[in-house]
Amino acid sequence: MRLSTSGIIFVITGAALIVAAYRFALPGLLPAGVLLLALVLLSALLILWGTRRVSITLETTLPEVALPHSSDRYPLAPEGKEVELEALVVNTGPLAIPASTIDFVAADGFGESTTGEVPALRRGQGQTVLTSFIPNRRGLSGLESVLITVAGPFGLVTTKKKVLDGFPVAVAVPTLAARIPKDSAIRPARLDEGKIRSGHTTRDFHTREYVPGDDLRHVHWPTTAKSGELMVRHEAEEETLHALLVVDLEGPDDHPDELETEFLLAAATAAGIAFLRADYEVFAVMPGHQIRFKGARDVDRLRLLTALVEPGPVQLPTHDNPNHVLICAADQSRAEEMAAHFTKRTPVTIRSLSELDDMTLLGLSEDLPESWTAFDSKRVRR
Repeated sequence: MRLSTSGIIFVITGAALIVAAYRFALPGLLPAGVLLLALVLLSALLILWGTRRVSITLETTLPEVALPHSSDRYPLAPEGKEVELEALVVNTGPLAIPASTIDFVAADGFGESTTGEVPALRRGQGQTVLTSFIPNRRGLSGLESVLITVAGPFGLVTTKKKVLDGFPVAVAVPTLAARIPKDSAIRPARLDEGKIRSGHTTRDFHTREYVPGDDLRHVHWPTTAKSGELMVRHEAEEETLHALLVVDLEGPDDHPDELETEFLLAAATAAGIAFLRADYEVFAVMPGHQIRFKGARDVDRLRLLTALVEPGPVQLPTHDNPNHVLICAADQSRAEEMAAHFTKRTPVTIRSLSELDDMTLLGLSEDLPESWTAFDSKRVRR
């Protein structure tokens, strides 16, 4: 709370009149001095009472999303796109509130702070204030606070008070279009097809290369003899196309930096969304997270994950012969080391920072090279 110019004049004049009344024995000046000081005090008390009866709620058209098995829901916004917020200011007290100013204080990375004007509000009256922001950084940001500035009666005192303590918004990397391989190019190799007979019924199956953990009772010896490698039966009805996305954010020195991290996440997200929309299951492995997404309904959940991920290394999980593997890593050698864990018949694509020659010419991850959103080249040969 602070005095306006008029308030300062009232205080000085009132104090002078009171001093003069006693100093020069002029009792007629005393009531005038007391009145001036009382007006300032009354103005302060009224705005203190009034601002305690102000309610502000924020709404947005952004979807609210939570990760699987998490109760924390966040409005989800794309980086670089305008985000509109609607603030409803309501006077819940018995007294009218004079015209005021609303300050929307943006968190770091959410854009520039904004202000809005609210007219005088009678008891129970509300007013909608619209504002917008353009997030410029991936991560969890939003509004740090919402402040209201109110001037008391006669304009003698003004006060600025926090009426809302934070409004978190998750900012995901921009959504880019990606071209994934056709199903025929990424299904597991089928060297032999046949039927499994059980009683009076049969079930389709194909064979694939043995991976540690497979039941040896499922070894298909005719195909093993033909190929020279240990092959196992894989029943068709058990097959679910799925992609494995691995994002490793540990590199030499100070890499990956903020922009490099965003590029790697954007490449993985573009591919993951393309796979999900093609009815794949997507197993996303990122620092601190291992989450399986299913179908187009989980696209926003995958985007939310990119907003919450922090830089760090990952450990390659146990896998069950994925149809395609995408490894996005800051360090090329770490990516190749992880790729070596998969069979030769599993298509693996690597995206590493070594493929970007000059990062200084790039801005948001919307500037990704076209090769980073296509899977027709640069697959790992093992």
